[in-house]
Amino acid sequence: MNDTTEIYFHVVSDNGNTLTLQQRENIVYKTAWYYDAASDNTKGPLTILPALENVISGWTNVLDQTYTLGVTVFKDNAFTGCDVDATSKKYNCTTNSYTLEERTAKARMLTLQEANGLGCIHLAKSCPVWMYNYLTASINHGGTVDQSGGEYGKNWGYWTMNTWSYDLNSAWYMYHTGSMNYEH
Repeated sequence: MNDTTEIYFHVVSDNGNTLTLQQRENIVYKTAWYYDAASDNTKGPLTILPALENVISGWTNVLDQTYTLGVTVFKDNAFTGCDVDATSKKYNCTTNSYTLEERTAKARMLTLQEANGLGCIHLAKSCPVWMYNYLTASINHGGTVDQSGGEYGKNWGYWTMNTWSYDLNSAWYMYHTGSMNYEH
C-alpha cells in the first residue's frame, strides 16, 4: 500500500481492464452503514464510506477511483436496494433506493452483486471461504489482528454497498458464517 505497509488481497474479478480486489482483513470496525436519528438508509452508506476513506488515505501506491450513481457499473448499478427470491435465494437488485454523490477514493465497499457473482446465497454458507474466514479469528487464518474481541469488538462481518429494498433501515451484510443477510 505504501513503502512500509504490505496488505494482502483476494481477487473478486478481473475483466482485463479492471482488477477488483478484496482486502483479506477488515480495516474499519464498529461503524454504522448509515446513521441518523431515524436510521434512514435512503442516503446510502454515508457513515461507513468516510471511515473507510480515512483509514486508506495513507495508501500511496494505490490509484484513486471515482464512482458515481448510475454511471459506474459494478456488474449492475451497485447503488440499489436488493431483495431476495424466497425460492431460489438469488438476489434481485433493480431499484435505486438511495443517491450517492460522486466519490473518489482508493477503495470502496463490496457490492451485493459482486458477492452474488462469487456464489453467495441468502442465509446459506455459500460464499468463498476467503471472504469471511478471517472475520472472527484473523490470526488463525494468516491475518495480523485477532478480531474476536478487545478493541475490535466481535467482528461478525462487513457491510456491502446495498440496502435491503423492503426495509430501508437495513443494509446487506456479509456474516462471519459465510452467508449474506440484511442488518441494521
